[in-house]
Amino acid sequence: MNTAPIAPGAAVPTLARAFAARLARSALGASVFGALAASLDAGWAAAGAGEDPTLKLATYLADIGVIAPVALVAGLLAGIGAIAADPSRPPSPATLVASLRLRAIGRPADIAAFVPLAVLAAFLWMTLCAHLARALLGLEAAPLLVGTAVAAGSLGLGLIAGLAVLALTPPLRRALANASDGRPACVDPAVTGGVALGTAAALFVFGVATGGVSGEGGLFGIYGVFKRPELDLRAPAILLVVALAAFLAQAAARTVRAPLALVVALLPLGLTARAASSLGAEPAVAQAIERGAPLGSKGLAVLRRAADRDGDRAAALFGGGDCDDRDARVHPLAEEILDNGVDDDCSGGDLTAAKLAELTPARPAAPAPSPAAAARVPADLNVVLITIDTLRWDLGYAGNPRPVSPNLDALAARSTVFERAYALASYTGKSIGPMLIGKYGSETHRNWGHFNKFGAEDTFVAERLKGAGVRAMSVHGHRYFGSFGGLDRGFDVVDMSAAPPEGAPWDVDNKATSPALTDAALRLLAAPENTGGRFFLWVHYLDPHADYLRHDDPPGFGAASQRDLYDGEVAFTDKHIGRLLDAIAAAPFGKRTAIVVTSDHGEAFGEHKMFRHGFELWEELVRVPLVVHVPGAPPSRVQARRSLIDLTPTLLDLMRVPGPAEGAPANDFLSGVSLLPDVLLAPGEQAAARDVLVDMPAGPYNDARRSFIRDDLKLTISGGARFELYDLANDPEERKNLWGTPAAKETGKQAEIEMRYAAQRARLREVHVTGARK
Repeated sequence: MNTAPIAPGAAVPTLARAFAARLARSALGASVFGALAASLDAGWAAAGAGEDPTLKLATYLADIGVIAPVALVAGLLAGIGAIAADPSRPPSPATLVASLRLRAIGRPADIAAFVPLAVLAAFLWMTLCAHLARALLGLEAAPLLVGTAVAAGSLGLGLIAGLAVLALTPPLRRALANASDGRPACVDPAVTGGVALGTAAALFVFGVATGGVSGEGGLFGIYGVFKRPELDLRAPAILLVVALAAFLAQAAARTVRAPLALVVALLPLGLTARAASSLGAEPAVAQAIERGAPLGSKGLAVLRRAADRDGDRAAALFGGGDCDDRDARVHPLAEEILDNGVDDDCSGGDLTAAKLAELTPARPAAPAPSPAAAARVPADLNVVLITIDTLRWDLGYAGNPRPVSPNLDALAARSTVFERAYALASYTGKSIGPMLIGKYGSETHRNWGHFNKFGAEDTFVAERLKGAGVRAMSVHGHRYFGSFGGLDRGFDVVDMSAAPPEGAPWDVDNKATSPALTDAALRLLAAPENTGGRFFLWVHYLDPHADYLRHDDPPGFGAASQRDLYDGEVAFTDKHIGRLLDAIAAAPFGKRTAIVVTSDHGEAFGEHKMFRHGFELWEELVRVPLVVHVPGAPPSRVQARRSLIDLTPTLLDLMRVPGPAEGAPANDFLSGVSLLPDVLLAPGEQAAARDVLVDMPAGPYNDARRSFIRDDLKLTISGGARFELYDLANDPEERKNLWGTPAAKETGKQAEIEMRYAAQRARLREVHVTGARK
């Protein structure tokens, strides 16, 4: 077709207008599909937010608003990619196939053979590289060496795959050419390429279906990792669909005029503006998006960071909770300064010293043990502390019908069981250190890392015991518990024989360590230099932490679900803890050795649509076992809620080692109280109720979370700005949020617990730590 020549001066603006029109149509496609995706995204979010249709509508509108900017950016990038792929015309499936066939003119059999071989070789290369990485990451080697080996191996496999494609192309070309008589499709690269893509997709699905969550199960079983419950790929999948829609919209919407396409594409930004102002007054909607919207939660976090004017990590817009976005000293996580006339923490008003004094009087402490009860406890007790990573509270002695913990159940039968004990956070880095220091996480001198390092300003319990002449020993299967985080401070012996070597990757969990941990503990207890005097031994078992491995001894509970595998890990760990408990009971020092068993946090198996742990403070994540066996104390059950903030004072009390003396430095304090009075209660006496605080400061991968429990009411605070209130007596699964409801307001329960939490927070001696944004 003849076309009129275009003057050189007009070519550039004409081309620019054409490209701008194509980008406008890409933005239209992204915006439309972004709104459609938001309906699915918001559906996931609203599913956990109750049945209120008004709340569901508000969640949908807000989700469109927070997704709209993300969708537009993805659309523009996809549009630029479409222009780069074909500057002359908008690409579509038909034009892409036509282009492939055009390249095959004159040599159809060559291209028809090369394309499927390239597709299958790429898939096989990816599969083998995944196996290589899995094998090398399991080795006890330095990360740099492992990374170099993975890179070199991948390059080598890529070279082999490329040579294989070149070698196999000629024979496949001949076979296709011979078969093309009467079957022209055999030399159609679009057909052969489509068959190869379908084959690769079928092999991928087969691998996902038959493989294990750790990649076991044959060549294609490596893709079983995609069955991991915690591997949530919904957000990238939604973005991929939006980007694909934007890529193809240039051709599909070619009849839509560019100005109209741009106007329609920008319309959802009106809901973005609405979300910026409304989410502050709709905390339930903001919370639903934060927790349940795969893509909306990411978009909301980005918008809050962009709207933070004063750089204090909180925004006044998008429900960020900042009541003064011009003053970096005022934000929801700031320390409230008494009587300064400023609402420093955006709680609704300045907290006064008079109000704090009114709320400060503590509830009656547990009655002091009688002299006769105290006399039954040996004066020269040793203490063995057993902590079990990721152990939920619901063991056999707590009503689990499965025989997951026979040895711990037997210990519980002769000990004091704290039926409602709480960890200090929902993951190790922010729970185990504070627990052994005796301070809340926000009160510790820590770094910004996910695996927190603790400064010398904080004194670990082992340091106090060693200062009193107690032999302190610890046994671990993970390097975090050594010198990295400071958790080795105060120990005379730190046995890491069960742990991978220095420099090995920390995120690989494919080795059972319970046997080696118990063996190491038994070696320490067999050495006279360790047990000749008083001693403190800490053993931290790891196996219940994911990845969950299968064990034959004892037999597990199958592999039909993640909970089955987890329960098998718990039973396996219990068996090897039983060996340690038996050895202690048979030893000469057994009758004067106290044993404390607890955990750093729990684990979720779909409750609140969550798997694994961290991030949140639901009961399944922070309620943990706590068993205290003291020789001479009768077995008992304590129903009052208790916190592991009391663990360090209890260990010191058991060993009759004093805590910080009056006049100690300001950093030297304990935030909890001893549980020994609860252990030594006289028959018929009840442990006094105490408030419980779960304190998880912000980190590189988690927002700040706190839960404050008073009686049966649990107040959870997210980012210092969003509140939830649950009645654990009537709603133990935390399904009905009472915050803001007429019932909670009219009865005064909401105002009462909010004031009590404000007073509790004001008494914290917080250490503010910041770091790079997530």
